[in-house]
Amino acid sequence: MKRNVFWLAAMAVTVSMASCSLEEVVEQPTPQAIGFSSFVGKPTKAATEIVGVGDPNGLTKFYVFGKYGSTTGTYTNTVFDNEEVSATADQTGASTNQYWIAGQYYKFVAYSDGNNKIDGTGTASVSLDSDNSGNITISNYEAGDKDLILATPTVVTAQTDASSYGVVGLSFSHLLSQVSFQFKGESFPDGYQLKITGLTFTADNKATYTGGSWTALGNGTTDAKSYTVNSSTAFGYSTATKSDANFVIPRTHSTDITAAFTATVYDKNGTQVSTKDFTTVSLLASSAPSIPGEWKAGYRYQYNLTITPANMGNMFPIKFKVDTVEGWKDEPNGGAGTEINAN
Repeated sequence: MKRNVFWLAAMAVTVSMASCSLEEVVEQPTPQAIGFSSFVGKPTKAATEIVGVGDPNGLTKFYVFGKYGSTTGTYTNTVFDNEEVSATADQTGASTNQYWIAGQYYKFVAYSDGNNKIDGTGTASVSLDSDNSGNITISNYEAGDKDLILATPTVVTAQTDASSYGVVGLSFSHLLSQVSFQFKGESFPDGYQLKITGLTFTADNKATYTGGSWTALGNGTTDAKSYTVNSSTAFGYSTATKSDANFVIPRTHSTDITAAFTATVYDKNGTQVSTKDFTTVSLLASSAPSIPGEWKAGYRYQYNLTITPANMGNMFPIKFKVDTVEGWKDEPNGGAGTEINAN
């Protein structure tokens, strides 16, 4: 595959796991309602990430599966079946309608699809595994603009008195990766500007999550992700300008993934100088050693692209050459000079 070659590097940034937990718990009389406290890792806000708990940009709703039984490891009775729970201290919602039963062992698992429920009305569905593992399977999920998070199974030991059960702590982690792009120019004349439009890349972005990992669904499920990079306004060529972000299915890169975009260059008067479509920009390590070979869950990946006049391929600098330098001429009388009087 022919490639447009220019500097391309990537860096993976870990998700900060500073926690924000619900600290206020309301005292409840017997019979004890089953309550939950939760925290989610707090990455720097970008796109539609879930940040913290309860605030406008944080986790506000999650959805619980729960079972119980009289013997640890054997959970035969359902207490929650994809039920909505409010991620606030008062626990308004379905959780207030379920109560602890003395002598029972419980196992809970919860998720939130950007504060939304996966209910099977779209292509995706969610179900509790039948092997008593407490794990859930998310089938036919297509990554898009929602931050999908999951709390791994939590086991609650049986208590002889129902009032002895405490609040169930849930720790959520991100199941998806994020990809964004950053552009800047180099070696352009002062005052020149760039505009980036039509940025897309295509990845196999529909998969099923089960057993703690994603399995891509194969042919016919690729999805072209579209990005905005300040496309309505040109920017100074040396200014790093970042795109928005998209959630993608974590994966190991066994096949090529390419991005495409159009770069337009303007001179200091705002007049267009050049435009070019870049269509085969590789996002794999074969293009640059610093590019990671996989997208990991909970990680952001930013691809930095630097464009030069040489990359554009159709920018021709104004050049000058000296044809002649006119020689000096002597006075017309043959060079003998002109006599003058010195008084």
